[in-house]
Amino acid sequence: MQIKRLDHLVLTVKDIQASCDFYADVLGMQVSTFADNRTALHFGQMKINLHQQGHEFEPKAKHPTPGSADLCFIVEQTLDEVMAVLHQHNIPLELEPTSRTGACGKITSIYIRDPDNNLIELSNYPNQ
Repeated sequence: MQIKRLDHLVLTVKDIQASCDFYADVLGMQVSTFADNRTALHFGQMKINLHQQGHEFEPKAKHPTPGSADLCFIVEQTLDEVMAVLHQHNIPLELEPTSRTGACGKITSIYIRDPDNNLIELSNYPNQ
């Protein structure tokens, strides 16, 4: 077997609307409703399905828990532009720009938290 790419992932959240507001208003993702009134966040060719804590869809993770994810997103803007947007939304930084290693090599990242306290890494590859 050879995995081609990640298609979607699932986040269990305390408040779907608060998560939609954050991911759409701050991070620019598109919110959609599908199937049996399920909610998803779209960006690029990927999506994040949202499950309401206590009302998860089957099958699900063994112990779905809000705030247990660490997610890294590659952004198109410079990190200075991203930090300006975060400042406009009163989103504090967890960590100033720092060097990390992404899936394709060296990245520069900043960190924030979503409404469930998931760690969100926003990154750029050099010469992007």
